[in-house]
Amino acid sequence: MSYREARGFAEEFFAALHGSATIAGEVEAAIEECVRRYDTGPYENRFIVGAVVEQIIGAAARSFGLEVKNAGARRQAYDLELRPGLGLSVKYTSVTGRSGVIRLTNSQGAVGVWDTGTIFVVAGVGVGYADDELLPGCTKTSGDGRSLDVSLERIRQLWGLESTAGRGPAPMWLSAMPVPHPVAGYFAPLEVPLRATVKAPRLAGDPIALDILQSGLSPNLLANFQWSV
Repeated sequence: MSYREARGFAEEFFAALHGSATIAGEVEAAIEECVRRYDTGPYENRFIVGAVVEQIIGAAARSFGLEVKNAGARRQAYDLELRPGLGLSVKYTSVTGRSGVIRLTNSQGAVGVWDTGTIFVVAGVGVGYADDELLPGCTKTSGDGRSLDVSLERIRQLWGLESTAGRGPAPMWLSAMPVPHPVAGYFAPLEVPLRATVKAPRLAGDPIALDILQSGLSPNLLANFQWSV
């Protein structure tokens, strides 16, 4: 598997991001507003926040003149298309801690493999790139045996960040993973907000339902629409 194009894109993207306080600030503001409106506590919001973050990263890349398309609507293997058949995945996570993992694949019965360069948007950490050749041996099968996870601690170390403090010894599965060599150029320490704590988070399905009911086809249902509580 060659990650030459994916890494080339990532290097250009992060160099441009470091060089533009304006775009970096807009990325931070957009992600913060998304999380503020759609807290990831309600399960249905998690998919929406992930999809919005994909759009934010794609828009940021295009603002730098990079040629990339948001292709999540028609591609399962990747979210940002560099050229037909080749792209990058985007993963947002609000997990924290030394034993934290990020879900790479959810294959409904087959574990799957990590074979796509990935931009990780990590709450409380920032935005960075990684792939399985930069992090060899740093994935593990999830507890249900159906998905593949990657270690957040090893991603942090790849980006040259300090290890996460923790009480007691590291989990056995983490101790068994090789520690990667830090690689420069694949990380930007943006202020990605931690999960919002709000008393009445919005549900992503509500505005979509309202938009459909406002089509004029269901006036009685529209008259009785209520926002979720």
